Amino acid sequence: MAEKKREEATCSFHSFVREKRIDDNNSEQIPFTADDFASFCDHLMSQPEVDLRDEQTRNRIKTSLYAPVEHCEIIDDRTIFGRFRAPYTGHSYENTDVGEVPESSVSLRPFFFIAYFAEDGKIYVGSQYLGTFGGWGKLERTLRSFFPKDHRVVSYAYRHSASSYAGAKPKEVRVNFSRRPREITGKAAFGQRGAMTFKQMSNEDSTFKITVTESILANIGKPTAVIKKAVSDMLSDNEMLSLRQEDIEDCTVVATVDGKTTTINVIESGHFATRFPLGIVDYIKGHPDKNKAKAAMAALLDSQIISRSERV
Repeated sequence: MAEKKREEATCSFHSFVREKRIDDNNSEQIPFTADDFASFCDHLMSQPEVDLRDEQTRNRIKTSLYAPVEHCEIIDDRTIFGRFRAPYTGHSYENTDVGEVPESSVSLRPFFFIAYFAEDGKIYVGSQYLGTFGGWGKLERTLRSFFPKDHRVVSYAYRHSASSYAGAKPKEVRVNFSRRPREITGKAAFGQRGAMTFKQMSNEDSTFKITVTESILANIGKPTAVIKKAVSDMLSDNEMLSLRQEDIEDCTVVATVDGKTTTINVIESGHFATRFPLGIVDYIKGHPDKNKAKAAMAALLDSQIISRSERV
């Protein structure tokens, strides 16, 4: 039996900021205090484990705009880690083991999150994904409900920029594409879906490094259309594959960054926040091991958030 393909565990980062509106065009940031964060953690720690055997709990989940949070633990006086359940509902589907799953049911997928109280009064949150699945929207709404209501709380997504990968040494580029028929005619027409990978031929392959760095890595953080065009132009210029900009679904670059091999998601597949790979190899029932996920998310929090915002 072929080995199951696991969806990659990744993590996006966001920040909560409390703002006081000055006028229609301006607002002032009101930093969260240590007491605010302690109260926030108290709310999280007091959340009960979800009991799906309880009818009231099931009904509440079906109609709620929030994500159940559970199994939280304090890492230190600035950091808390926990699990949330992202609900998916609204349509039926067939399952090989249980048959039809009705549209009235709610499927809950577990994901981990981590929250950090920064020195400047922001609260950063890392939210785990598994392949295309995640639940930041409902987690955001849930966490927001635990903040004081005296001022508006807004959230911002953290996205890497080209400067994040200054000095990166590209080793491989992977492009997924989906080519649709160029014309609609009376004849049967078929599209084409595929993937391609191209690599540097050797450590001395300077052309590969320069091309990828200048064409792709230099455009990280720019609009998706800009990056897709850059990828399309690069492939065409090198006579690798002729792809229209709209044919390109996503592109990743495997590179050495600070001595470590890193997968850089150049195109975020329609999601604004960058999803950083966790590098998890231990999965339980298709989900990342809790302790490994906690360590990986804490390490990313330190390298991608704290080091860039507090240690400048």
